[in-house]
Amino acid sequence: MRPTLEFLSRNDIDTIHACSLRILKEVGMRFPAEEALSAFEKAGAAIGDDSIVRIDETLVDTALKTTRKRGEVTLYARDPAHDIKFRDHDPGMSCMTMATSVVDPESGEKREATNKDLADLVRIAEGLEHVKVAGGLVTPQDVALDICEWHTWATCLKNTTKHITDGVTGYKGVKDLIEMASVAAGSREKFLERPFVSGWVLTLPPLGMDTGSLEAMMEMNRHDIPIMLSSGPILGSTAPVTIPAMVAQAHAEILACITLSQLIRPGAPLVYTSFARGMNMKTTNISMAGPEFAALKVAMAQMGLWLDLPVRMPSMLRDAKILDAQAGFETGMVGTLSAFNADIMDAMQLDTDMVVDYPDLLFCNDCMAAIKHAIRPLNVDEETMAFDLIKEVGPGGNFLATPHTFRNFKTELLHPEILDHDNWDSWAEKGARSIRDKALIRVRGLLAEKAEALLTPEQEKAIDAIVDAAGKGAH
Repeated sequence: MRPTLEFLSRNDIDTIHACSLRILKEVGMRFPAEEALSAFEKAGAAIGDDSIVRIDETLVDTALKTTRKRGEVTLYARDPAHDIKFRDHDPGMSCMTMATSVVDPESGEKREATNKDLADLVRIAEGLEHVKVAGGLVTPQDVALDICEWHTWATCLKNTTKHITDGVTGYKGVKDLIEMASVAAGSREKFLERPFVSGWVLTLPPLGMDTGSLEAMMEMNRHDIPIMLSSGPILGSTAPVTIPAMVAQAHAEILACITLSQLIRPGAPLVYTSFARGMNMKTTNISMAGPEFAALKVAMAQMGLWLDLPVRMPSMLRDAKILDAQAGFETGMVGTLSAFNADIMDAMQLDTDMVVDYPDLLFCNDCMAAIKHAIRPLNVDEETMAFDLIKEVGPGGNFLATPHTFRNFKTELLHPEILDHDNWDSWAEKGARSIRDKALIRVRGLLAEKAEALLTPEQEKAIDAIVDAAGKGAH
């Protein structure tokens, strides 16, 4: 049986969903794009001033009926071995996007992230077992700001064969992304048959969207490209300070976007996501790892699972600035709670998702392995009960040399690569290294290896040409 974690009862979920529907009907949501307003109006929604759309419950229900359910969604990868399906709960990590700084692996100093950092980090993530979704862990700061999105996609496409998620803005951004991904796939037809990218679509709390995100969402919907649909209100700032009210508002925003996506293309795939978070009222700093953040991940994930949708939740973004005790606690607290319900967990960033430290990728990968091991389903059968073995060994015996132990110890016991289970003397003999130092040695070794080309030189040049054209305003 798979262990579960619930913060909301079924009655709570029904109450919150009903409140979300009431919000959409009586308050509405702002959709500042003519195409979106036209689609809503044609479907019978009430269009008010300032692009406010009031959406009736029947319209939402119709959309939920056509939305692709968990078992019908696949996040394709360029290498089919990395395809992600959601029939069974198998939590894994995703590269969170858009950090602007890194901790230099040589000097240890924080500095602006470069396109080379992005390439190196994506390559490391490509080789980590528990990273399911690749993406732009950092946004390069050494390229033109108005086309950094294009550079990020290009660098990711060159350095991973996993599914890629990142930000997209407007029709043109999606159009150029499709062109770049089609080059990597070999043709437009091959890419659209198995679209191995997805784009973030973020609401603008409270109860709004920006035009660029709307345009990007509808363009992805038209091409059957999955969207990572997220609402990220802040307790007491862009949402009420109480968690149930925030969940209702965030859920309403997601429902409104689901409704639009299904009006554009019935069956358009999406993943239910939420960056709902808290704020320190003394400093006004946002927290991406506090206890309320952890509770919100569980509650929002429950809402997504109740709709039978794939669920992605930010889970290892840590408020900690460095890989220290705070980072470890935040990784364990939010990561473990999220893993009970979330299929994909955004990870591997520090400083409220602004900084990436190279060794942290290996640390998070080991933590994800441990979390998955801790919450794995337990099989209760004749082999795992081992009554005959207990009877055979008897009082005062030892199970170490039995065939049963040899058959099962590799699956029953976790043997981490970075986390340290040695005793003090053994640890000291190996250099008495901290977790970060231990991971850093591995990172430097990986960076010293020659990177294998994942695309042909001609494909890379073709992708670069699309980026160059965007920089010249030709996109």
